[in-house]
Amino acid sequence: MRLLVAGFMLFAVSFSSARAADSNTVQPAGTLTPLTLSQWVCPSDADTLVGRVILPSVNGEAKAIANAKIALLSGDGKAIHGQTNELGEFRIENVLPGVYSLTAKAENVFACCAMHVINAASDGASEFPSEVEIAAANVDYTMVKTAMIRYLPPTASESVSRLPDAQYGEIAKRVCSDQHFRVLQSEGGLKGVIHLAGTQDNDLAGANLTNIFIVKDGEMIARTVTDQEGNFRVSSIPAGEYALMAIGSGGVGLAGFELVSEADLTDAESNPSSENGKQLIGLFKHRRKNCCTCFEMQVAPMPEVVQCVEEVVIEQAPVVADGCCGGEVIMDGCGCQEGVVGIDPYAGGFGDPLAGGAYGGGGGGYGGGGGYGGGGGGFGGGDMGGLIGLAAIGGIIAATTNNDDNPTIIIPPTPATPASP
Repeated sequence: MRLLVAGFMLFAVSFSSARAADSNTVQPAGTLTPLTLSQWVCPSDADTLVGRVILPSVNGEAKAIANAKIALLSGDGKAIHGQTNELGEFRIENVLPGVYSLTAKAENVFACCAMHVINAASDGASEFPSEVEIAAANVDYTMVKTAMIRYLPPTASESVSRLPDAQYGEIAKRVCSDQHFRVLQSEGGLKGVIHLAGTQDNDLAGANLTNIFIVKDGEMIARTVTDQEGNFRVSSIPAGEYALMAIGSGGVGLAGFELVSEADLTDAESNPSSENGKQLIGLFKHRRKNCCTCFEMQVAPMPEVVQCVEEVVIEQAPVVADGCCGGEVIMDGCGCQEGVVGIDPYAGGFGDPLAGGAYGGGGGGYGGGGGYGGGGGGFGGGDMGGLIGLAAIGGIIAATTNNDDNPTIIIPPTPATPASP
């Protein structure tokens, strides 16, 4: 369902990386801010992950997400499942220390990020919280699947996600805070950093050349791409509640957050209304005064993130070396044989992964009124807008239902490689 030749991928990467280098430097050297999301935890009960799933709202408030299905997937393909109660709380056993891909799914709600579980016996482990709070996004799961099919590269990052081998107390200063899901506006917009899962040399590593989508009320309102250090900036976004989706070779992330204006923060500081002079608002009593100055998230690692929520099966798609499609990678076989019109990959833009259009703007081909994804054109009709058009994922993501809570071993096949043009 996605036609992208390798040559076009290289062109898009070089174009977008140049734009990122010119405009996405957002952090002064040496500046560190904590993660916006709750992604590091040291369970008080051994091998038991406890937490809650919430949907962020304005003024630091949050709604509990009941009956959300939780999945943790380790690097060896082991899947562990759980579900939230009516209060949005969950308790999942048999979660050993390590780095996981975590997903949470409910009706019109989805979350995806890396989760790091610390051994309580480790030096400095007491610096980490004993429970996690997952800030989900008001985004339907099918939108996430569509975006993954369109924008994941054919091969995953070669980096291995691991916990630090020492200095847990130091990494806790980097990743832990009480400022979850609230981000302060930066010059009327949003700045952020996307990180890979785990640590490298006992520090966080940037997820470079990662597609960033800002979503509000189910509609994509802005997009950009991270630079070589994982930094990004999006201009002219008013305060409010949003979702951020990050997709790239290093992994996938999706979370909800509140963007707070400086005026709102000033009002909160001048009107304390709770104990110790700190205004406590919301379901889980977040401190309204506290905000991250920068959105920071660690993406769920590849390839296990592709196994979304319950059990996801990857079927390898064929690579057409010759014939009617000119050596392009074809998803679900050759669409041309089914009456789908082939397109010139240089002629149009990229389709909105959250709306109708897919690749092939200009009114034809995939997305422009017919074919995969329904109607709608592309990202700017030829203007890439800083977005990397990566080659289609080498497989088809098909969600299945698995009500068995026993651990499941899933070994994904090797991704397909695009044929040369």
